[in-house]
Amino acid sequence: MNTKVQTAASTAVKQTQVDPLADNFFTPVANTKPYFKAGIQGLAGTGKTYTAAEIAIGLHKRLGSKKPIVMFDTEKASKFLKTKFAENGIELMVRDSRTLADLKKTMEKLRDGYADILIIDSISHVWEDTVEAFKKKYNRTNLQFQDWGVLKPLWKAEFSDPLVRLPFSIIMCGRAGYEYENEINETTGKREIYKSGIKMKVEGETAYEPDVLVLMERFEEVLGKDKKIYRQATIIKDRSTLIDGKVFMNPTYKDFAPVIENMLENPAANYQDEGTDSTGLFKTEEDRYQYINDKKICLEEIEGWLVKAWPSTGAADKQKKIEVLEKVFNTRSWLAVEGKGLSELKGGLERIKIIVNDELAQQFPDKADEGKAAKIMRKGIEKEKSKRNVYHD
Repeated sequence: MNTKVQTAASTAVKQTQVDPLADNFFTPVANTKPYFKAGIQGLAGTGKTYTAAEIAIGLHKRLGSKKPIVMFDTEKASKFLKTKFAENGIELMVRDSRTLADLKKTMEKLRDGYADILIIDSISHVWEDTVEAFKKKYNRTNLQFQDWGVLKPLWKAEFSDPLVRLPFSIIMCGRAGYEYENEINETTGKREIYKSGIKMKVEGETAYEPDVLVLMERFEEVLGKDKKIYRQATIIKDRSTLIDGKVFMNPTYKDFAPVIENMLENPAANYQDEGTDSTGLFKTEEDRYQYINDKKICLEEIEGWLVKAWPSTGAADKQKKIEVLEKVFNTRSWLAVEGKGLSELKGGLERIKIIVNDELAQQFPDKADEGKAAKIMRKGIEKEKSKRNVYHD
C-alpha cells in the first residue's frame, strides 16, 4: 500500500474512533471524595470521644469552615466538650438520640449544607437500637437466621452506603468488644474459649467502611516512681498508608494531619454517572414468561413472512422456504430454528424481511416501485372491484 493510501486509511480510522471520555463511563483517576471518614473504636474510657473532638477541631480549622460541627450524641457526652469547643471558637450543635431514623435525618441535613463535619458517638448504640426496633416490630424475643437478611441490607442502605458516599467528613466512634474463638486444649483434651481480638460492636462490616480505623486503648503505669495514665491510638487501617500501623500516645490532630492532607489534596468533581442499574440482570418468572412469549411472536413473524412470499404447500414453495432458513439460520430444520435464542431470531427476522421483499419485487415488478399513496389508491380500486363482482354474481 502506498503512503498516500496508508495516510488516508489512518485518517479515516481516527475520524471513526470515539473519544473514550465522551460518555464519562471511564474518567481519569482523581480525588472525587475529598472528605475525612474515620472510625474510632475502643473499650469504655479509652478516649474515643476526646480524640474525635481533637480531630474534628483541627479539621474544622484546616477547612476554614464557618459552619458548626454537629455531634450525634448517644451517650450524653457532648456537654463535657462544651468548654473545649468554646475555647477554639467553634459552635457545637448536638442531636441527642439513638435511633437510625434520627441519624439518617442528621446526615441528610449535613448533605444539604448545614455543616462540614459530623461526629457520631457512639454508632454501637444506634446499631443496638435498630436491632431492638426490628425485634419489637416483628414481635421477636431473639433474632432468627432469616432476620439478618432484612437487617443487614437495611443498615447498609440507610447508614453504611451514605457514610462512604455523602459529601462531608465523618468521625464515627464505636464501642469495642472482644472476639472469642475456641480450640482444643492438647493437655486436657477439652475445648476452651479464648479472646482472639477486639472488634467494634456494630454490624459486621461497618467498622471497615471508613478510610481510617483507629483502636483506642487506656494504659496505667502505677508501679514505678513516675505514675501515669495515658491513651494510645493504634492505626489499624489507613487507605493512604501514610500512618498505617503507627501508634500515637495521647493522640492529637497533628498525628492525623498527614492522611487528612492527602485526602483533601486536589479535589475534583465526579464526572461519572451513577452507574447502570443491575436489577435487569435478575430474571423473575414474569421476565421468563415475557421472553417465551416474545420468542413465540418472533417465530410466528418468521413463518408469516415466509408464507407471504411462498404461500403454497407445494414442493417448490416448501423447498424455497427451507433454503431461506438455511441461508439465514444455517439449518434446514424448523425445530432447530425454534431452539435459537430471541436475539438471534430477531436478527434473522430482519434478514428474512429483506429476502421476502426482494422476492416479492421480482414476482410483482409492476408494484415494486409504487409509492405509499399509489399503493393505497390501488388497494382502494381493487376493493371496489371486489364489491362490484360480488353484486354482479
